[in-house]
Amino acid sequence: MAVNLEQFSNEPIYRATVPCPQVLEELQQLGQLDAHHEKKQARATTVGRVTLAAGVLCLFVGMLGMSGEGIGMPLAWGGTVLALVGITAFILRSRYQRLNLENRRYELTWRVVWLLQADISPDEPVTLELDLRPATHSDKYQNEGSTRSGWTVKHYLDPWLSLQGRLLDGTHFRLEMTERVQLRNRTKTNARGKMKSKSKQLSAAFLRVRLRVKPERYQHLERLGSSARGAVQMITGTQIKNLTVEADRVDMTLHLRIPWVAGHSEPPPSPGSSPGNRSTEAAPLNGQRVVATALLSLYQILNLSRALDKKAVHSRA
Repeated sequence: MAVNLEQFSNEPIYRATVPCPQVLEELQQLGQLDAHHEKKQARATTVGRVTLAAGVLCLFVGMLGMSGEGIGMPLAWGGTVLALVGITAFILRSRYQRLNLENRRYELTWRVVWLLQADISPDEPVTLELDLRPATHSDKYQNEGSTRSGWTVKHYLDPWLSLQGRLLDGTHFRLEMTERVQLRNRTKTNARGKMKSKSKQLSAAFLRVRLRVKPERYQHLERLGSSARGAVQMITGTQIKNLTVEADRVDMTLHLRIPWVAGHSEPPPSPGSSPGNRSTEAAPLNGQRVVATALLSLYQILNLSRALDKKAVHSRA
């Protein structure tokens, strides 16, 4: 395995330039490592709650019974030991919680690499950088400001995914996922003179997809103009933030306006349910589908250029 597990636990950033099969294998192992940490975190939480509660109870009963002869002292000592075990368990839980990764990030990366490997030579390396640190890590801090309504806002920029390589047709691709995060805090004093604090986190996700080609193969690419946007297939919940078409590349950035998951299949409606009884809350975006549709849209733009190239050849004949 190219990634060092001990080093990865200290700094959860995966960097590699290897063929797709190796990337898939290593991402799967990272997922197994994360699942192992999640189990340890859950176990430490259970042990901490049980032993701490039992320790406090034993201490309380023991203190009550220490005035006379009996088991008061042993109970107090036993309660102390149990309380210490509980505190230790919560310390371990905190450690495992820091090692707990955001599953959807490495799951989406695995799905995207799996999707692309059909169009990449088995021996062709791809370059992947996957940053699994929290979006509010200190390295991702940008600046701090305030709003007119009294919120103090900390801004974070988290470019957590970068994947690039060469497809079978020679096209160079690059995928990037970025999350912009705002941590908002506000303190107010009510009519009774009590101070109340509120905090909330806002985030926005962006997908950038780029294809770089040989200009001689797509001679009408930069002449497409506004017609290029018409070739883009949009998924509900996404919005084009930027689309650039040049002689040797197509570059598109999408704003994912609603929460997303790595991939899912929408469950069928329950028997007897009617549209009026169903939840109106929007289903999360299927991240794999968003990436696939974005790539297909850029290839649709390339195909549009090829069609114009052929038309120009026929008109000159």
